[in-house]
Amino acid sequence: MGRRGLRAGAGAATLLAVVAAVGVGGHRSHGVASRTAHAAGRTTPTAAPRASHVQIVAHPDDDLYFMNPDVEQAIKAGDPVATIYVEAAEANGRNARRGQGRTAPVDYTSYSAARHEGVRRAYARMATGSPQARWIASTISTAAGPVEMDHLQDAPQVRLVFLDVGTWRRPGGMQRLSGLWDGSVRALDTRPARGSLAPARLSYTRNELIAQLAGLLARLRPTVVRAQDPDPERGYDRKGKGHRIDHPDHTATAQLAWRAIWRYESSAHLPVVTEFYRGYDNRHWPHNLDASAERDKMALIGTYGDADLQVGRTGDLNGWPQSTRARYPGTTGWIAPLADGRMAAVAVVSGRVTFWEETAPNGAWRAGRPISSPGFISDLSLLALPGGRLAVFGVRVSAGSSITAPRYRILYATRPRPGGDFGRWQDLGNPAGHATARQRDVGAPVPAIDGRGRITIFSRNGGLGVSGRTQRADGSFGPWQDLGGHRIEDGLATGTDATGRIELFGAATPVGWRWDRPSGTPGLWHWRQREPGAPMGRGTYTATPGPVTGPLTMSTDTKGGGLTLLARVPETASTLAFRASRPGGSWTAVPTDLAGPGGHGPIGSAGASVLAGRDDLGTVAISDTGAWTHSGPLFVHAPGIALDAQGQPVIAALGVDGRLNIARRSASSAWRWQEVS
Repeated sequence: MGRRGLRAGAGAATLLAVVAAVGVGGHRSHGVASRTAHAAGRTTPTAAPRASHVQIVAHPDDDLYFMNPDVEQAIKAGDPVATIYVEAAEANGRNARRGQGRTAPVDYTSYSAARHEGVRRAYARMATGSPQARWIASTISTAAGPVEMDHLQDAPQVRLVFLDVGTWRRPGGMQRLSGLWDGSVRALDTRPARGSLAPARLSYTRNELIAQLAGLLARLRPTVVRAQDPDPERGYDRKGKGHRIDHPDHTATAQLAWRAIWRYESSAHLPVVTEFYRGYDNRHWPHNLDASAERDKMALIGTYGDADLQVGRTGDLNGWPQSTRARYPGTTGWIAPLADGRMAAVAVVSGRVTFWEETAPNGAWRAGRPISSPGFISDLSLLALPGGRLAVFGVRVSAGSSITAPRYRILYATRPRPGGDFGRWQDLGNPAGHATARQRDVGAPVPAIDGRGRITIFSRNGGLGVSGRTQRADGSFGPWQDLGGHRIEDGLATGTDATGRIELFGAATPVGWRWDRPSGTPGLWHWRQREPGAPMGRGTYTATPGPVTGPLTMSTDTKGGGLTLLARVPETASTLAFRASRPGGSWTAVPTDLAGPGGHGPIGSAGASVLAGRDDLGTVAISDTGAWTHSGPLFVHAPGIALDAQGQPVIAALGVDGRLNIARRSASSAWRWQEVS
């Protein structure tokens, strides 16, 4: 996170002892935490563990603000965890508390060193419980030159890498990472932090920096890569000028990281899964962490702020850390029953849509196999079609007119019969049409099929409303239609009731709502078909009795054929259930509070009786008796849930090792997990 708005300036005079001189024996002390210096040449990667995590962020503290608690959960699981900080993050060079910045001297390299010290403290606390734990510093050889990599002495699987790419004031204007990405800056020099073991100034072009990141990924061999938001939402400033709601260097880092991830995925001989996280726009939506999770997150940001005085203990004044939101929020509809009674699942692994299926009903699972070319983002949905067919929907990013203008397209492929192959991927385009810049705003595709067997695909659009495209009688699709809606979160929910009519919901906030000046109560936009085959009706906004937030999910009640809508309650661990008890009937005005598992992301439902979602440990929480149980692996995205042919719930999770995990009830009614290769 760069130094911005709510942060005061700072200076080297108050850096205290954060940067000390190299002492006898190669030891150096950075504040309270200490580092031992070692030099190391190029190493041959060792065999990868089952799960390994790498974060790529612009600034020290971006991971703490936007990716935790997920990073901390990986550390506490004992998995190898490394974070790559791309920028020197020197900002205005003033390391001083709020209100004291104007009098503080400017020292860019010392302020960068303070920020390095801050993340060392925070990671030491996550890994060992003490921010004072000792770090071992080393340099690694790369094609660009030596780079500093530190690891904890008592937890050597935890590593931090500092590239220190600088932001420079030049006669022609500011030269920064966003300019390197968009091509307005040809190359950027590094600005090594004071006391760095890699003090030589390096220079990166855009392609060289992508290659550097790809090389580091190849060295670290992660199964999970976390990055910032490559496509932040649009907003407007006070003068009405449109802009992306995030730091431009966050976006540039995410785009550079994405290209590096593609290179790494193409050569890695292990499964790779990727998660992108929202940034500054957290402040524009209801907060999705409960008080306990927020408190833990802020404690670590405060530990970081003991070194970065601009942050200090006031890191929650900007509305960012109170949420952890995936850019692509995931669906729970990526597992589904087949016509022959078996179950099937899909997920994006190493950029490709991967398909798994049982060998027999309630039997073993076949190993996953890719059914697409690379380039898919994580949100996939499975849809059972008439005649035993199966369709999978997703978004693929492919080369466009330039590296900075890729194409985002919603695609689907159909499997004509159980046991057969998927057909050719069909292009459903993008709600933004051919407007390349607007294509980036595409939301997760959410499909539904009505009583006449016609598919409608829904997606949130760049105007924060909803667009839909409906299948014609001949199987072709009509054009994208703007269905309206305002200020809707990504993570729509759709379902078909017993009469064959489609219903659609999106969580939304009133116009002008913001975390620190809420205007009205966050509620729901709702659309309903008048009858099967008819267009979706006009959407309406309803302020719910209490605030809600997405992503939403919907399921069909196996007993009465009604629908149940699930939503998270902001700032709590609770989940709300809204019900339409009969097909076409009105929805309950007062929802049922189902308590909740903590965590973040969608809560899925099977038959409106079994729930599954992420808990506050990063594992799967399941509710089938009114109480939540916690089990399963650390996982990415959202858990999948569906009923099998016998009406029994089946839960799926994509583990941080890139492997599918399936849970069914055992004879004792306990949930039994099975790992699939």
